Amino acid sequence: MSWFDTVPQFVLAAALLFVPGLAVGAAARLRGFRIFALAPGISVSIVAMAAIVAPFAGIQWSLPPVLVITAILAGLAFAASVAVAKKGAAVQPHDGGNRRWVLGSIMLAVVMAAFLVSRRLVEAIGHPESFSQTFDNVFHLNAIRYILDTGSGSSLTLNEMTGAASYPAAWHDLVSLLVSVGGGGIPVSVNVINIVVAAVVWPSGCLYLARTLWGNRPAVVLSAGVLSAGFGAFPISLLDFGVLYPNFLAVALLPLVLAVSLEVLGLSAVPVHSRIIGALVLLAVLPGVALAHPSAAMAWIALTTPPAVFVYVRLLVRTWTSARGRTRWTATAALLALGVTAVVVVRILWDLVRPPAEAAFWPPVESSGQAIGEVIASSAIGRPVAWAVMALTLVGIFVVIRSGRQLWWLGTYGVAAFLFVVVSSFPADDFRAYWTGIWYNDPPRLAALLPLVTIPLATRGAVCSWELLLRGVTRSAGIVQRKTAAERGKPFEKGARVPQATYMVVAGLIAVLALGVLTQRGSVRQAQDSMAGSYRLSADSPLISSDELELIDRLSEEVPEDAVMVGNPWNGSSLAYALADRKLIQLHILSAVPDGTGALLNGPTPSKDDPAVCPAVQKLNIDYILDFGHREVHGRDSGYKGLDSLIAAGMATLEDSEGDAKLYKLQLCGN
Repeated sequence: MSWFDTVPQFVLAAALLFVPGLAVGAAARLRGFRIFALAPGISVSIVAMAAIVAPFAGIQWSLPPVLVITAILAGLAFAASVAVAKKGAAVQPHDGGNRRWVLGSIMLAVVMAAFLVSRRLVEAIGHPESFSQTFDNVFHLNAIRYILDTGSGSSLTLNEMTGAASYPAAWHDLVSLLVSVGGGGIPVSVNVINIVVAAVVWPSGCLYLARTLWGNRPAVVLSAGVLSAGFGAFPISLLDFGVLYPNFLAVALLPLVLAVSLEVLGLSAVPVHSRIIGALVLLAVLPGVALAHPSAAMAWIALTTPPAVFVYVRLLVRTWTSARGRTRWTATAALLALGVTAVVVVRILWDLVRPPAEAAFWPPVESSGQAIGEVIASSAIGRPVAWAVMALTLVGIFVVIRSGRQLWWLGTYGVAAFLFVVVSSFPADDFRAYWTGIWYNDPPRLAALLPLVTIPLATRGAVCSWELLLRGVTRSAGIVQRKTAAERGKPFEKGARVPQATYMVVAGLIAVLALGVLTQRGSVRQAQDSMAGSYRLSADSPLISSDELELIDRLSEEVPEDAVMVGNPWNGSSLAYALADRKLIQLHILSAVPDGTGALLNGPTPSKDDPAVCPAVQKLNIDYILDFGHREVHGRDSGYKGLDSLIAAGMATLEDSEGDAKLYKLQLCGN
């Protein structure tokens, strides 16, 4: 299959990510670019909530539940917009500024970002059918198959696949819908969804956030668009490390969530829709973020704290200074109570929304000096210095401090920097666990948040640099016009106008192209190369080798649909479930071992009709061994010697092989 063959899949993926949200946004009377940027956040919430509701209604997971939830939310959104309109809250007809220039710059910015990001990802992935050869991908790919098999994509039940509790399933729900609607394979659908999220959803959110902070100017959106593709830490890193697909989707939604949060707080630099509608939209997008990955919802709380505190303190001061008498004391007391309540709620969430301590085992990886330098240089973790981004970020910080506008964003930048420095360099003690345990004490997860807070500052620096460039160009153009007039023997009229629009366009295009070239080097290139290594299929791939994949491709013809295999999940054999729709007793590396089957995996070798083993074998219909040897994804040997013993004892006969990959038929318990 070629990438050209996947075009229909890309169209369907874009529809899943945008159409439900656009329908609700239109009903809420959102306008301009805002409706497009917010649509994916609303859509992910709709998909994830529909997946939870469908089992309670006795409905198989499919497109109809999504359409029903979309219709319900659209009706509620329309009712809310009508109610707000009756109260006299006017809706802006558009986003402000010259509509032609605004629309043109936004379209160009989105197209450029989509091209830059998708080009990197397509080159890194290689072929549409390629899949990440990493630890977590066993769970993610099999979870998609599990949703298709069980007809339930609920976050409340997804982790039953491994014998554990709930798991955020928004990403898996999206991919499973694309598989069922589009008819493609699981790896292809995974890659298509990820590319659309990385190349369209993420840049659109970054544009939205930059416009919210700095205004609706072509220079702002063009700079933000190029810069959204200029970081190795995101989106590429989370499609390589782990792989952390759910976390990737959640972080991609964070820019739009932060942007609408700033609108609700009254801090937007662009004319906005009713703040009441904005608050309802925020409530609509937060479930999607939380059901993509709860840690992103906590990141939203952390990153929103500085602007929220700024607004709260400003309101508190204004209330105290403007009110009089009893009203002053009553209003102030109410605000103080609200603040205390917010702190208590956040503290409770901070303690509750975190993985078990044993899962947050990642150690620090560098010194504090290195971590601070990486924040400034946009080079986390251990990536090359992004010189252009660093320079623009420093300029942006200087401009913000000098102008005194949006100083609270430096607080947001500081929060992300603090969390990264703590997780990367602080000792593995209770202090570190308290602040970064929510993110598994895992440096790459917090490194992925740094582009989110850096892009707006680098955008501000780019706009300032562009303005200086423009002044120089127009000044030079004026000198040239004077010289030309003198050569022609005509006086240069003092009031003559330099055609600034022409020079603005030329200078802007040059600046955008230069920025695109400068930001695509170093860090981004290294991230692409690293990702490419984890998606390559070869004779010694860490998870599934080329021989093993060939054998998996034949399993659907050789193993009955209702038969179950046993194998070592650490060597990738469990992926036969996702890739060939044939089950093993463990569908994830960390899955619980079914009762009565431990002897098959670890010994001692049972007899052919062993009463301690046969009930489980017959109940689970275990008929085959899928033997991929002892080469495991992490380069170690986890045991599973019982499989070797069964084969050596003559309790399994060879059915098929490809290189060292073998399929055996069990001769056990009457089989």
